[in-house]
Amino acid sequence: MKTLNLILVFFLLVNPATAQSIKPRIAIIKSQSGKYKGILYKVDSINVVLNHDGEFIKVPLNEITTVQIRTIKKGYKGTNFIKVGDDPGTVYKTDSRGKMIDQWGNEQPSLEGYASTTVFSVVFTALANAIAAPIHAINPNIARFNFKQQGGNQLNELSYYSVYYQANPNILVELRQMKDISSTFKP
Repeated sequence: MKTLNLILVFFLLVNPATAQSIKPRIAIIKSQSGKYKGILYKVDSINVVLNHDGEFIKVPLNEITTVQIRTIKKGYKGTNFIKVGDDPGTVYKTDSRGKMIDQWGNEQPSLEGYASTTVFSVVFTALANAIAAPIHAINPNIARFNFKQQGGNQLNELSYYSVYYQANPNILVELRQMKDISSTFKP
């Protein structure tokens, strides 16, 4: 069993493929002195450090009541739900009836038909984007911590979301925790 643990530790420490990308998280902290919002940078035994527009804000742990963790979302870009117009590569030729058709026999749209389709598609696209934008703006919590209640290991769990911990994980402590959990299982 010791050799297995040694191999696992060696693999985790030496293997460069274990590097993960750092995912910054937004933290909304409610404390006795106010409400703070920023990227969760670091959690230590005294403070929670937030990065708000390049400025570091330290919030003392003894003042924190609740912390909400959310993902960072990219801005919404409207999409065109209906294709307007023809494929630019479509070539129309005159057939024996004098009508313009493409290679599959489809007639070239008239100006009236094209205009009505364009107006409909513009209105539909605007309505669809007006509905989709607020839905995209919804940003639910990934995690919520209530520091009014004493219990559990909330400080360590909160630190897992911090940029500092993601860049510098404490692998040996994690391995000890996994070993403690696995020792409770019965064979």
